[in-house]
Order: sequence, then structure tokens, then C-alpha cells
Amino acid sequence: MAIRNVTKRNELATKYGADDPYGALFTADPGTADAATNEVAGGSPAYARKNMTWGSASAGAITSAATPFDVPSGTTVRYFGVASATTGATIGDSTTVTDQLFSSQGVYTVTATYTQS
Repeated sequence: MAIRNVTKRNELATKYGADDPYGALFTADPGTADAATNEVAGGSPAYARKNMTWGSASAGAITSAATPFDVPSGTTVRYFGVASATTGATIGDSTTVTDQLFSSQGVYTVTATYTQS
């Protein structure tokens, strides 16, 4: 059932960003067991989770500011997810992205949108 009340949808969308404010990249499906598996690692500058700056919810959706991630050479990014902390912790949600191979050190920029229906 979709939530008809836009105020409630906005509340839930805002909570989504607040509960898992850090973005993460993955080389394969991180799964649904909450553990951070297959996360990108290494590089110089080194890969790290990034704090996502989420905008205000509107019509049940929130969108983050463009967030750059350092990615090491030889890595293929296949998934993006959100996490509750900068290391360890659980992955709150993830989604596939178009595969991108980095043949040299590079930057992968994410602008994420979450929509509560």
C-alpha cells in the first residue's frame, strides 16, 4: 500500500537519510544481511565512505548533493549503498548502478534519490 499522506511520506524520506547518512560503493552485491561485504577498498587517495548531504524532503523524496568517492585502479563499481557509520556498521540499503571500470585511479560521483511511496 502506498502512503497517501505526503507529510508522512516526507517524514519517512527524511528518516531514511538520517538513519544511514554515509554513502558506500561496492564491487558486487553487498547482500541483504546488513553486513558491509564487497565494499571498494584501497587506492591513493584511499577509498572511504562519504557523508551524504541530503536535501529537504518534498513529495516523499529526498536527493543528496553530488558526492565524489575515490576509486582505486582496477576496480569495477557495481553497487551503491547507504550505511550508518563511516566504517563497519550495517548497510541500510543498496542498489545496482551501471558498471564502471576504473583502469586507473579515479572518482565516482553519486547523486542519490530516495522516494517513499
